Amino acid sequence: MFKNLLAELIKNNMEVSKLAEILNISTKVLNMKLLGKKEFELAECLKIQELIGDKNICLEYLFKK
Repeated sequence: MFKNLLAELIKNNMEVSKLAEILNISTKVLNMKLLGKKEFELAECLKIQELIGDKNICLEYLFKK
């Protein structure tokens, strides 16, 4: 599970369903990725970083397991 990523989503009032829509994936697939059951693609990681951290939050922090 990506606790830092989930915390940042909450801090930015970003719902999982909205993020899934932005990433053009289903909520189910995003939930599997958030639980570590599927891998995030690099493009998805960079998009999330841009959305919630304005690139000021490093990927290592966001996607630390």
